[in-house]
Amino acid sequence: MPKLIYAPKALDDLQGIKTYVSKQFGRDKAKACIQEITTIARQLERFPEEGSCLEDLMDCSTDYHYLFVKPNYIFYRIEDDMVKIIRILNEKQDFLHILFGMSSISKENEEYWED
Repeated sequence: MPKLIYAPKALDDLQGIKTYVSKQFGRDKAKACIQEITTIARQLERFPEEGSCLEDLMDCSTDYHYLFVKPNYIFYRIEDDMVKIIRILNEKQDFLHILFGMSSISKENEEYWED
């Protein structure tokens, strides 16, 4: 069974989620939110292929997978005998830019919105 580890940025993401949810909805809701995310993430130890391949969503080769825990995405990679949580991002964040420095807005759409 693969070992689950969190990258430092993923731990920062969890702390940011906890802080935000706590301020908006209270400490109990923040605790429940973090517990839901980490419980789903722990399932990857038993079923590392459970998430969808990110490569299917983008025009770029990547070994990243993702799971959706509303309203957040858990991005991870399977590395030998471990599952590494890379980032945990809100659905409103531009994950392509954050993860790969790519814009999720095409040049055509970018020009349209500038007009």
